[in-house]
Amino acid sequence: MTHTRNEAGRYIVQMPTKDITGLGHSKGLAMKRLDQLWRRLSKDKQMEILYREQYLDLGHMEKVEEHLDETSANKFCYYLPHHGVFRPDKTTTKLRVVFNGLASTNSGLSLNDLLLKGEVKEDIFEIMTRFRKQKYAFTIDIQMMFRQILIDPAQRDLLRIMLKTGANDKPVIYRLKTVTYLTSSAPFLAIRTLKQLAMDEASRFPLASKVALQDVYMDDVVSGAQTLDTARQLQCQLQNMLKTCGMKLHKWNSNSKELFNSSTDQEHSFSTNTESAIKILGVSWKPTGDYFMFKVSIPSIASYTKRDVLSVIARLYDPLGLIGPVISKAKIFLQKLWLRKLNWEECLPEAIASDWLNFVSSLKALEELKIDRYLLTDSYEKLMLLGYADASESAYGAVVYMHCVKEDVSEQRTACYIKRIPSLPFADSCEKYLKLLAGIMAASY
Repeated sequence: MTHTRNEAGRYIVQMPTKDITGLGHSKGLAMKRLDQLWRRLSKDKQMEILYREQYLDLGHMEKVEEHLDETSANKFCYYLPHHGVFRPDKTTTKLRVVFNGLASTNSGLSLNDLLLKGEVKEDIFEIMTRFRKQKYAFTIDIQMMFRQILIDPAQRDLLRIMLKTGANDKPVIYRLKTVTYLTSSAPFLAIRTLKQLAMDEASRFPLASKVALQDVYMDDVVSGAQTLDTARQLQCQLQNMLKTCGMKLHKWNSNSKELFNSSTDQEHSFSTNTESAIKILGVSWKPTGDYFMFKVSIPSIASYTKRDVLSVIARLYDPLGLIGPVISKAKIFLQKLWLRKLNWEECLPEAIASDWLNFVSSLKALEELKIDRYLLTDSYEKLMLLGYADASESAYGAVVYMHCVKEDVSEQRTACYIKRIPSLPFADSCEKYLKLLAGIMAASY
């Protein structure tokens, strides 16, 4: 990643591009979308104000002078069509501006076609597993992370947008100054910049640097420490390290009241009520009880199709494998539908429809399930990993438990560490072979 830091410490990055000489004109389409947007904004004054505040008032875009248009020599411009998603129920960002980097120019190419995505390596399972090993846990958001990273001025003409203040007013052209949502390279630039910050500031903020390198998924920090003092140091270092590049933290949540209260009112004033469960990387966590839980929201349908079955399975998100047996049962049912060669919109046959309806109705029982987040004990003399593996005609799988033994042998703790139960392929397989696969799976953890 090509980058520099300005006098204020903010990072200035370049979008990785292919050959952009094939980029065509896009102003006409952007103008058409602007007219559609204005008709909507003119009916909602609050949304119009929020739209302006989102970028102009925050200094995240700059006006383009009329003489600096796309006809200038050796200048390639791209006009991003955009629209707003108004979310009045949100406590922080009530309006999200969506930029369409996929809109084609008259050459058939879009901005995203000419941007390199870069490589983003973030493993939710690894992050969540480390999270479970910390006695004092916390989660934080990096506020407007993408928009705290500046784009090289030489590339900002690729991020032009148009706005106007009245139905008959001439559109005003702006250039976005920061990394922009929904452009192909945005996730890579944001994550790579955070990693660069961690490396640049490692000597001053060693604890925060380590967390930024391994416990961040996009703009979510999911981490903790074994002692309260270390957790407080980490909290302070994260705040100060991110401040050096213009970033701020908000939405603090923690299983520790002392740690939660260490953050300022401004930093956690919009935080989720800690009496309720919060979402961390798609998993529901209740900080006050310090356990994971599952919320099941399945719409009631009189008759299911194969597409509806797949939709239900997609709602059962479980990166830690904690409800693997439940998800496997659903996937095995889906396999049966494939074997019956049902079309996507074909209703389930009566012979199996009742089985599926019973399964869906039983999913509500998952809401009673509570799984401790913290895997360890305060002090232990011995730590063991206990692996179990088995197979059947329908599936094979493995589960690993973490077993802690204290100095007083009477005090022990065993917690589920990881569980994996993949469904079988259609081809018949020898049960002994499947048991071997299950054993290999257990050993791999």
